[in-house]
Amino acid sequence: MIRQLRALTFCVLVAVSAVGAKADCARPALADQKKDAATIQKLERAWSIAFLSGDTEFEACLLTPDFLEIRRNGQIHHLDDELAMAGKNKGKAVLDLNLPPSTVHMHGEVAVAYGVSPVKIVDGKKQQSYFADYYVWENGGWHAYFAQQTVFFPA
Repeated sequence: MIRQLRALTFCVLVAVSAVGAKADCARPALADQKKDAATIQKLERAWSIAFLSGDTEFEACLLTPDFLEIRRNGQIHHLDDELAMAGKNKGKAVLDLNLPPSTVHMHGEVAVAYGVSPVKIVDGKKQQSYFADYYVWENGGWHAYFAQQTVFFPA
């Protein structure tokens, strides 16, 4: 009985969060979406800017409630972890992002944006990662539901 009550409470909280998160989703970067690579590339750029500036409301609109990410360090993050990380950037100015567009692979109602991140210096060593962001077409728009980063050390 307690387990069922907890499950019901969790479902209600997720539903309330999803309704609240979707309330302010009338944003230019989320408008006029099409089932094409250009739309996914636009969303990828907007997501990067939202994360770097701490725009958790945008992320809550773009990401599904069951969003999951495997980080470059192997940690598994959920939507609340992603929003907490982005929230630490709240109010930060984002300079011009010179990111190359992601490569997009589309298959029906699913799209995968992937590429290579810019070089970072970690503990004095060059580090990069491959990334893949998975989107699903739901309710007339794209929503990211899974992301993964894999570290490699360039020569």
